[in-house]
Amino acid sequence: MPFYINQAPTNPVSRVLGVIVAILTLLGAFFFGLVILMVIFGLGLLLYLGMRLRMWWIMRHMPAPEPAPERTADQGEVIEAEYKVISTKRD
Repeated sequence: MPFYINQAPTNPVSRVLGVIVAILTLLGAFFFGLVILMVIFGLGLLLYLGMRLRMWWIMRHMPAPEPAPERTADQGEVIEAEYKVISTKRD
């Protein structure tokens, strides 16, 4: 014979009352978790908006970049130089 610490009530009124209490407990836990989630989401949103506002403020006060100099057709990417070999290693 199995032994249970809390045996199920046999009275139908107490069973219905137990189900109602269990449902209310689960709903309370769900809504409490939902409130905590919304608080975390709200704090994250405030942090994001604060960072965006700060970046906008910094970018607004930065000096404008100077334009790059214009390239002409005779300016190429080749760099010419002279060199002298100082030593060579031979195996």
